[in-house]
Amino acid sequence: MMIAVILATLWATSALPKTWALPTWPSPADELEDLMFLHTGYRARGFAAGVTPCSFSKQGPSRIASAEWLRTAFHDMSTGNVFTGVGGLDASIMYEIGGNGGENPGPTFNNTLETFTPFFSPRASMADLIALGVHTAVRSCGGPIVKVRAGRIDATSRGPVGVPQPENSQRTFINQFARTGFNISEMIALTACGHTLGGVHAQDFPQIVKPGTVQNDFQLFDSTPEFDEKVASDFVKGVHTNPLAGALARTNTRDSDTKVFTADNNKTITALADPAAFRDTCAKMLQRMIEVVPSGVSLTVPISPYEVKPSHLQLALAGNGSTLYFSGEIRVRTTLQPASAIAKVQLLFKDRRGGTDCDSCTIGTEHKGNAAGFDDKFAFYGVSASLPVDTSISSFKVQITLASGKVEVYDNNGFEYRVQDTIMLQPKQSCFSKADSAGNLTITAAVRDTVASPNVTLALFMKIPRDCCVVPALKTKLIAMTKQRSIGPYTLFSSSYALEPFLKSSTIFDVSVTSGGKVILDSFKRTAELGSTCASFGSDGPTKPEFNYEGCFTDSVASRTLTGKASADDEMTIEKCGSQCKDYQFFGLEYGRECFCGNTKGSRSVKVEESECSMACGGDKSKVCGAQDRLNLYKNTAWIPTINLDIAGYKHLGCYDDSRDSRALSESFVYSDKMTVDMCASFCGGANYFGVEYYSECYCGATLSPRSSKQPETDCSFLCSGNSTQYCGGSDRINVYMKEPVPSGCNVDATSPTRRV
Repeated sequence: MMIAVILATLWATSALPKTWALPTWPSPADELEDLMFLHTGYRARGFAAGVTPCSFSKQGPSRIASAEWLRTAFHDMSTGNVFTGVGGLDASIMYEIGGNGGENPGPTFNNTLETFTPFFSPRASMADLIALGVHTAVRSCGGPIVKVRAGRIDATSRGPVGVPQPENSQRTFINQFARTGFNISEMIALTACGHTLGGVHAQDFPQIVKPGTVQNDFQLFDSTPEFDEKVASDFVKGVHTNPLAGALARTNTRDSDTKVFTADNNKTITALADPAAFRDTCAKMLQRMIEVVPSGVSLTVPISPYEVKPSHLQLALAGNGSTLYFSGEIRVRTTLQPASAIAKVQLLFKDRRGGTDCDSCTIGTEHKGNAAGFDDKFAFYGVSASLPVDTSISSFKVQITLASGKVEVYDNNGFEYRVQDTIMLQPKQSCFSKADSAGNLTITAAVRDTVASPNVTLALFMKIPRDCCVVPALKTKLIAMTKQRSIGPYTLFSSSYALEPFLKSSTIFDVSVTSGGKVILDSFKRTAELGSTCASFGSDGPTKPEFNYEGCFTDSVASRTLTGKASADDEMTIEKCGSQCKDYQFFGLEYGRECFCGNTKGSRSVKVEESECSMACGGDKSKVCGAQDRLNLYKNTAWIPTINLDIAGYKHLGCYDDSRDSRALSESFVYSDKMTVDMCASFCGGANYFGVEYYSECYCGATLSPRSSKQPETDCSFLCSGNSTQYCGGSDRINVYMKEPVPSGCNVDATSPTRRV
């Protein structure tokens, strides 16, 4: 067996472009890295949905979101000054929007900022999201990769004026671009790169596009919707479809592209007419644009995808305090090496003292699902293990065994993947309950007793609406956590807070302990993922079901993919739907708010492209919950197969139609919220027929109505209210059992050849 220890120096030359270093986990850019690369599939963040496809806009056919994302970044950056260090890409545009002579008219900027707001968090500033929007819009439209660095800081007030306007003179344009660090040639290139997408709206600029003269009062800059060189080549050829180089704009001295493109006698714009030169130049110029930032802002190295990245790691005190439950996922990049080539993924861990004196010190994983972005693919592997509380875990490496027998070990650039057990969120003992208005959010954490005089704090990061702008304020609330009780080598601390229900879907929280000036955190948790009931310590519930992602499937009212339990909730999350469907083999989410359960998939439902499932979850807008007639489907790996129970003396006939007006069995009836098939059989006391329906209903009869006909077994997929491993009919569908005839005459007993009955 071959062993390969994968280090940054090895993989930087094989798996990634040579100019990109392999990242070390954790990184301040981890949240942006997810948003940048996980567009579809399992754990998809959906950031690119707003510009997929390139010509899409949720505002309608007269708008192109990809162009508006580019425009927002340019307008935000263009008032910066590289000489004074004031302004640049700092999201100050959120305070500067408005018409009536303002520099940022029209709905473009508010629409863009509203689209970014669900992803806005303590780890993703609005300025960084605007920069990421440039990369995403360009790649969605087939353009080059624009590298993105993280670390921008959002402005707290409006910035200086100075956005270039169409009526400006050529000299004014040159001076304005010079102020932001671009010379004449770079000014021409940046303008062309920005104007390959989108166009001009007559409503906002009637002196450039005359209202009523073009479809939707919207004229494109060039003849194609993609990111290409046409805006340059058309200009060089004299094809003036570009409204900023057209006759009306020229008459009104608003032909700004002509003024810019001719500033060096057409030298640069002519060079940009070459497709390869255009792509290469735009990749550089657009990166330069988003890196114009205020002085004092330090940007990270360009964000690149991890080869191996832990996610959702969680240690929690379990049982009677003698064990720790370790869960999470390992994301493996499968761009160059497909998931099908991976035989298994394991964690090679060290105990809390850094030793390997444990039972093999290996944790296995289970494949959970696959995801993809514009250029990369990923596979996720779930981690679930119980560890002794005394030895615990301090770090791990990831070992990947390929189908070929080759073994690769990832050690996080020599630092290993660190895990701390000093303070841990207790997910089961934490919850959000609407009913408890006095303290509807309860957070519990376990702190190891080795911490002297611990100061334990809950930090809430809430997105509070404000009148000034569409972007909410990110408000931090610090709450002291109080000591509850000791369990094993840990002490539980808890706090409650009256969190407004509308904030549940977007609030982030940390738990931290401070001792001797040192702060240790279990951080970046989401209230959207909390259950509605806090379990007492040592209980088995409530728990999150384990599930694997199956893909995006077609669905319709006429032909449901899943025919079991269904619900709708404006605050729907993947975890909430999974919990509601914990007794079913499958669950799916649709239209952002709908949840469906079932044990079988409808035969008419087919798997489609992941991009067709693009609606954000109502309760967690950073996740995807299907779309119209499209279902994100998950499989419950902890599901116990449901059966039509065998009842002694009875034969299961199958699923039959039933209704209030025409009962299949009409002799007697009982309802129980603890109904089971055997309970119904006992109630009917030897009747010729009995049946169960709609979770909790039991019917008995001497005969089966001839008007009741047999239906597909999938129609009887409701689970019994008293036993989720048994089927209890469906809506107007009844599982019917028939009494078997008693044998008569002389028969040979199968177990005794001499015995007669």
